[in-house]
Amino acid sequence: MLDAACTPGYAAIVTSPRCFAGAVLVAVAACGCARPEDGNGTVGPTERANVLLITLDTTRADRLGCYAYSAAQTPTLDSLAASGARFEQAFAQVPLTLPSHASLFTGSHPLSNGIHINGGGVLSEDLPTLAEEFSRRGYETGAFIAACVLDSSYGLDRGFDHYDDRIGDMHDSSRNALERRADEVCNLALAWLDGRASGPFFAWVHFFDPHHPYDPPEDYHQRFADPYDGEIAFVDTQVRRLVDWVEAHHLRERTLIVVFGDHGESFEEHDEIRHGLFVYNTTLQVPLIFSFPSRIPAGRVISTGVRLIDVMPTVLDLVGWEPPAELEGESLTSGWRTGESVFLAAYGETEYPRLGFGWAPLRCLTTERWKYIDAPRPELYDRLSDPQELDNIIEQHSAVARALRERLAEMVSQMKPRPAGTVALNSAELERLASLGYVAGPTGVEGADSDLPRRDPKEMTPVFRVFNEALRLVNLGKHGEAVTLLEPIVRRSPESDRLHGVLGEAYMRLGRFRDAQRELEAGLRTFSNDPSKWCRLGEALRAQGKTAEAIGCYRRALEECPDWGPAYSWLGFLYAKQGDYQRAHDHYRRCAELNPRSPKALTDLANLLPRLGRAGEAVELLKKALKCEPGHERSHQALWRALLLVGRRREAIAALRAARESLPSDGKLMCELAWLLSTSSQAELRNGEEAVGLAERCREADPKDARSFDVLAAAYAETGDFARAVETAARALSLASREGQTALQQQIEMRLRLYRSGRAYRQ
Repeated sequence: MLDAACTPGYAAIVTSPRCFAGAVLVAVAACGCARPEDGNGTVGPTERANVLLITLDTTRADRLGCYAYSAAQTPTLDSLAASGARFEQAFAQVPLTLPSHASLFTGSHPLSNGIHINGGGVLSEDLPTLAEEFSRRGYETGAFIAACVLDSSYGLDRGFDHYDDRIGDMHDSSRNALERRADEVCNLALAWLDGRASGPFFAWVHFFDPHHPYDPPEDYHQRFADPYDGEIAFVDTQVRRLVDWVEAHHLRERTLIVVFGDHGESFEEHDEIRHGLFVYNTTLQVPLIFSFPSRIPAGRVISTGVRLIDVMPTVLDLVGWEPPAELEGESLTSGWRTGESVFLAAYGETEYPRLGFGWAPLRCLTTERWKYIDAPRPELYDRLSDPQELDNIIEQHSAVARALRERLAEMVSQMKPRPAGTVALNSAELERLASLGYVAGPTGVEGADSDLPRRDPKEMTPVFRVFNEALRLVNLGKHGEAVTLLEPIVRRSPESDRLHGVLGEAYMRLGRFRDAQRELEAGLRTFSNDPSKWCRLGEALRAQGKTAEAIGCYRRALEECPDWGPAYSWLGFLYAKQGDYQRAHDHYRRCAELNPRSPKALTDLANLLPRLGRAGEAVELLKKALKCEPGHERSHQALWRALLLVGRRREAIAALRAARESLPSDGKLMCELAWLLSTSSQAELRNGEEAVGLAERCREADPKDARSFDVLAAAYAETGDFARAVETAARALSLASREGQTALQQQIEMRLRLYRSGRAYRQ
């Protein structure tokens, strides 16, 4: 191992600022006073490890060339395997992205770190993360995330100076707002790395492309019969770019590269769609490759079983650092150092059936020969003779099953349960996860019938299939078709909160608020202590005009979880509508305190402050919101208005220009900028020619809008073209009259009189 004493200590832990799987590549250069053990490279006496993590989400081991898949085109991953050690049997602990990464970054099982499901909570701060281990030793740390499921809200940003999870508009459910393609993520990572070639750095790059829906770039669509293979091949080219960067900067000999998958994917095996419902090897067995020329001999193949929780202690071992006491994984370095390794029994679980559908959770234990699945109808497979896990032989080997069940129970009893912190997902965030096919909910939420027998997920696959099709229809906006599918299966599985919830959402979109209320109330009978569901019910009641009852629901959400941000947000909204601005302020402020980097929370509070005579404070809040999310539309819209309120007209114009750059398709911003350039009382701020150009584009975009003609008339007047100003204002007056816009009509009449007398309008 490397000499840890030669690595300077750094006391401060640097955590990243927050501004709302596949395979991971870790590149680690040699560290400290290390001497090469295998003679393959040299390491200077003062150099320390660089770390580069890259995730390939939802990548099965048996779809890579180095794992004998003949149709694969993965030359980069194959060459990494050939240059180091490849693990033939590596197992994830959960077949879901967030909990699998939580286990990886903490070297702990889900029960010990508190994360069991996507969107299910904030990683327990009791556990140190792999990034924190490097950060506190002075490393620059950066992460580049490809999908909203790993948003920093869930705590994986701990230890990262820079955590780039900016993925589209929170309220946009298109694919571009849910994930970023591998080349975009790679571009961001390489830009960050270019300034850090001298190290030391620790970086994580997450590739999400192989996740459903499978949609590789067009040329890969044409080259591959299976688009899933095309996705993986495309990601391989981006891994190549990262490896090329390492080689171009002469870091390869000092670089450890670890490739692993966070979970696999099911293609109808065991009647499972995609991943999450079951714990078969199709979704738990993942690729795992270590390549480190100065430390790991090339061409090693380790056939014994290992776990993803073993990655963190292995990386720390390779750079010569003692692992934290909390780790439950083990270092795997003996696999190539001595050639001897033992099969590490692998724990696996999925709480997805329980937390999403009220069905039974599943746990499993994988040993060298056996796979035992603890379920209402337990399963046992002989892995040597039945690697596909097709023949449940539990009746023939009941004694083996009993022993494995006891061993699994003993393994669980040795874990140290930690609750996850609460993450307050609003409806838009929940919809984003749902658009990726995920159920999300707070961990620790138990159903009212949690002590009663639950149905085996194996029996519920027909319901699950219909649900996924209905969810697809909801995401496409086909809510009526979704209702047709959902109504029968809700009756078939009335304990399934998720079914009630999606049906309720479909009713909401159809304007059937009373039906939505009924379904959401049914879901609460199962999970009565879930604050997100109380908030959803509040939305259904609010839509019916039942404000008092809606307020009661939001208050109940806060009883269940005093830090549930969306409840504070909705209460602030309703109190503001009632004119109770101080109470609205108190709730908006609390929401912003809980979500200090949420542009929505900051903007909601800022928009209320002028009502209390505090417009100046609003400006600073809105600037902070735009630092968190530079393209946030509501923050842009609010900032220039707040600047006008405090008389900072020059800054308001600058804010409008910045907003237009971020939101070029927003015609209203263009119209407002033209208005200020035409009517400002300060001559140096006016620009009639620019205003005319902007206003003409606004009129062309909406030729029936009275306001666009009004702005254009003001622009003409500013240039001195009063004839056209009069003609255009008359047109604006006609449109305003036709639309019954009385207030605007009166204002245009006043301006028209000015233009007829040869004077421009000034604010």
